[in-house]
Amino acid sequence: MSPRATSRTGERAAALATDEARALVAALAIAPGDPAGVHEARKSLRRLRSLLALARSALGKEVVDPVDSELRALTKSLSALRDGQVVLDTAQRMARDARAADEAASWDALLPLLSQQQEHRLADALHDDPGFMRRQAQAHRQAERLQQLPWHRLHGGDLRNALARSVRRQERSQAVALASGRVDDLHVWRRRSRRLRMQLAAFRKLHLRLQMNGHALAIAPRHIAELVDQLGVLQDLALLQQALAMLERTQARAAPVAKRRRPAIPSPIHPLT
Repeated sequence: MSPRATSRTGERAAALATDEARALVAALAIAPGDPAGVHEARKSLRRLRSLLALARSALGKEVVDPVDSELRALTKSLSALRDGQVVLDTAQRMARDARAADEAASWDALLPLLSQQQEHRLADALHDDPGFMRRQAQAHRQAERLQQLPWHRLHGGDLRNALARSVRRQERSQAVALASGRVDDLHVWRRRSRRLRMQLAAFRKLHLRLQMNGHALAIAPRHIAELVDQLGVLQDLALLQQALAMLERTQARAAPVAKRRRPAIPSPIHPLT
């Protein structure tokens, strides 16, 4: 935490950033041997970037943007590994849920191929960055830069204004996605909803009330959480579909791809009210 931090909100935000940076380093340390490490690292990166988005106006974009850019690059470097694991996990779940014998047999034939692809991705990543040491060093550098940010400038009102803007962006992306139904628009909706979810969680950790000008913000954290989970299911299925299509193109003698029945979404996606 910066020694210049004087506001209570600034102190808490600095401490929260420090905690997330430590969690990121710890996750990257286990990532080469544990898929959960990649997942946890990406969650820490997203939480850090969500916090920086809230604090950007108060801290100054000239100091926040360079850090955010490095965190975004680190997140992107883990995307292929994480997506591959999501594909494998989703396929395994579909295999467990298969009811027809021929469908189960098709998934049994596909799972080793998907697993092999993921093993190759990890091998390539470790060849390029043995033990993820370069990524760990990058995370340590950004942790130091986070400590040097002028957190003393940050106050609760700054965060509430930023959260209100985030709510408006999420609502706009929702309207576009529901109107168009395009995959790209759904992805933007999910991404902005996920960021909002993390920002709402940050408010709880910072002990800040969800209000503006004395009025409660018209947003239900649980509603956002459920929406993100639903959109996540759709994204996982889309990734699996893409992976299976690639297998069909690249495996000359691959086993026939199963007729896939999408698992039921627990509840319908409703617009925010």
